[in-house]
Amino acid sequence: MPTVREIAQRAHVSIATVSRVLNGSPRVSDDARLAVMRAAQELGYSTDHRRSAPQVSRSVLVLTREQTSDDALPHQQAAGEFERRVWVGVHSALEQQGIAARLQKSSVSIEEAKQHARDIGVSGLVLLGGVRDAAFVKELQSLSIPFVIAGAHLRPIEVNCVMADVGQGIQQVMQHLIERGRRAIGFINGPNTTTTSAEKYEAYRLSLCTHDLPFDPQRLTTSEFSAESGYQRTDQLLEQCPDLDAIVFADDVIAFGGLRAIRERGLRIPDDIAVSGFGDYELAGFASPSLTSVHFDMTMMGVITARRLCMLFDDPDDYPWLIRVPTSLVIREST
Repeated sequence: MPTVREIAQRAHVSIATVSRVLNGSPRVSDDARLAVMRAAQELGYSTDHRRSAPQVSRSVLVLTREQTSDDALPHQQAAGEFERRVWVGVHSALEQQGIAARLQKSSVSIEEAKQHARDIGVSGLVLLGGVRDAAFVKELQSLSIPFVIAGAHLRPIEVNCVMADVGQGIQQVMQHLIERGRRAIGFINGPNTTTTSAEKYEAYRLSLCTHDLPFDPQRLTTSEFSAESGYQRTDQLLEQCPDLDAIVFADDVIAFGGLRAIRERGLRIPDDIAVSGFGDYELAGFASPSLTSVHFDMTMMGVITARRLCMLFDDPDDYPWLIRVPTSLVIREST
């Protein structure tokens, strides 16, 4: 049996319009109703049962990445905090529109994408954080499933996404450190596989350039998003660059491990070396010392994501939007 999306494509209307017609909703123009019914018949979709069948409520699936045994506990906690805050924003915004939202783990497989396409009750998807598999996203696009990514972009693939202005955040913390007299600033970035890491790296280099500070590749390294990896990378960086007077971490979780490595070397924070993170997770205020971090409104990110998705239901755009949520620097004891 053809999918709702195939009917929508053939009738040149939105998926939401097809759902309303098949559910017998009066909130559809006669022309749209006729186009949908004709397309459904041409594709072999039976409409005889639609008056007696129960109506299918419009809903949105909010997909999160399935955890694996390799995920370190601190990373799970940080990822959980991001997902929880974004979920609150998505849920509240959709609820105002009378749309149900369901949180669901995703395997990001091709078959899963096809299952979503066959589900008449699913109007669209929100992809949180790590759910950014390129093959999965391309399959969603080919099936014309409305979706928005919250937390990162997927360039060079053009998709609708809402993310923090990570470049702005790195420049803010660099400006703060330089104003405090720091000149030998190291940088521990996230893994090269993430799209935000490239932007953070560019912002780090740009900040050095605009303040006439030299770029030393020895002061730069990458880490997985775990405290253990942050600990190891920080220890290695301090071994090869003992003159550092500040380290910028691309994520709070990485910084938590870095704080321990710095203390074990007998260095005082911030007297000997200043430390900053990114994300402003709840634990940042309880670290020892409390962690200066780049903050962005994750709940508002969820609201914006939901509003953009609702726009796509009734008026699909050919040109995807990249929406950036502004950042601010929360200064604490570590700088």
